[in-house]
Amino acid sequence: MNCLIVANPQKSITRELEGFLRTNAIATLLVEDPVQAIEQVQRQHFDLIVLDARAHGLKIDQAIRLLKGCDPSVRIIVRTDENTRNLEGRVRREQVFYYHVDSLGMHDLQLAITAALGIETLKH
Repeated sequence: MNCLIVANPQKSITRELEGFLRTNAIATLLVEDPVQAIEQVQRQHFDLIVLDARAHGLKIDQAIRLLKGCDPSVRIIVRTDENTRNLEGRVRREQVFYYHVDSLGMHDLQLAITAALGIETLKH
């Protein structure tokens, strides 16, 4: 299994997420913007994309459409540290696998990832 993370690598949640994925033997590639993610998805298959809603480069709904256009079967989890009705509405219209707000905690995001990847046992 492999996962593409689109986020600011300086954020602590990104480092925590990478550690969790590594512990669960999930190959991970980190890119900083959706344009880089689209280029990677054109080159290789990813089982999951964890996409930061505030990543620079494209609007979140455009990024989701382009990523799904490259690989319609990819599961996408969008995470954000700041939720708004407008943002949530734009993301949910694109039918992502899960919409995560950081205030729900890292464990919630980890559960969403395990569900998306079909992992039965969770290692912390």
